[in-house]
Amino acid sequence: MIGTQRSGSNLLRLMLSQLPEVFAPHPPHILLNFYPLMDRYSDLTVDDNFKQLIEDVCQVIELNPVPWEGAALDRQRLWGMCQRRSLLEVFIRVHELQCIAHGLDTWCCKSLETVAYIDHYAAEGVSPYIIYLYRDGRDAALSFRKAIVGEKHFYHLARKWRQDQQQALDFLQRIPDGQYVRLRYEELTSEPTAHIHHICDKFSLPYSNDVLEYYKSSESQRTAVSGHMWENVAKPIMKNNSNKFLKEMTHEDLVIYESVAGDMLERLGYTLITKPEERRSFSADEIAAFDAENARLKEEALRTADPHDLELRKPQAAFWKALRARPVR
Repeated sequence: MIGTQRSGSNLLRLMLSQLPEVFAPHPPHILLNFYPLMDRYSDLTVDDNFKQLIEDVCQVIELNPVPWEGAALDRQRLWGMCQRRSLLEVFIRVHELQCIAHGLDTWCCKSLETVAYIDHYAAEGVSPYIIYLYRDGRDAALSFRKAIVGEKHFYHLARKWRQDQQQALDFLQRIPDGQYVRLRYEELTSEPTAHIHHICDKFSLPYSNDVLEYYKSSESQRTAVSGHMWENVAKPIMKNNSNKFLKEMTHEDLVIYESVAGDMLERLGYTLITKPEERRSFSADEIAAFDAENARLKEEALRTADPHDLELRKPQAAFWKALRARPVR
């Protein structure tokens, strides 16, 4: 999947995981977090370096706030499955390893930021199917405001959302039509059966009516208890979970958001609320004030977060801190 968080990606992941051939785990964001740190491993043709990468990837998965269900990660088997010495190869094979453990043959990665590393796929001859999931950015922004992660000021939320959609759309122009599906969150929640059927038909997957019972699955239950930001996945589809921004965003908030991302909202078929003459550029002083408020809101989100949510994130956070502290080779 590609797109922006808080756009229904966990909902879609859990629905897809109910299909009889699909393994769709909660993502530990392997590519996003490891690629910037690959200088800690130096030459991957050296066995010890590559084995360390395999060990670290497995540890990150095992420390994920939402654990992967099933068999333990067999490092030695993973080593034997890898045909190339690269992070992408480990990423692919560790998913395949779990498919084998569950008797499945298809896997789905929900780490939406993977699109930023798509050139690595091309360089290694890997051509994945893509689901581009997008949601009205104004509703996504409201969801981020309540989450423990992400930007918090509407200026920053709009800028990030616009950038994500542009990156996704640019990528889709580079691949054949038969290789991707575009899906609006609002369509998924209003007509879930039709759109999951479409994905199955497009990617030659068998359909199951169990997709509508996703919220009863053990995976949904584990996800829901792993953080307040995921608690809705243990409930049936919320068909009225759109256009909340009409009531919850002030007009000033809308002016800021639509000034930054209005062109992309319209490009994706959403209607703007503000008038053209209201939308504008912002001065350096205004942006500096937005930056300061964004930082304050992020600190507040952490300070007021549920202690249970923070506790679940600590082991993986400690791992990343230690890995970043390793000397560059």
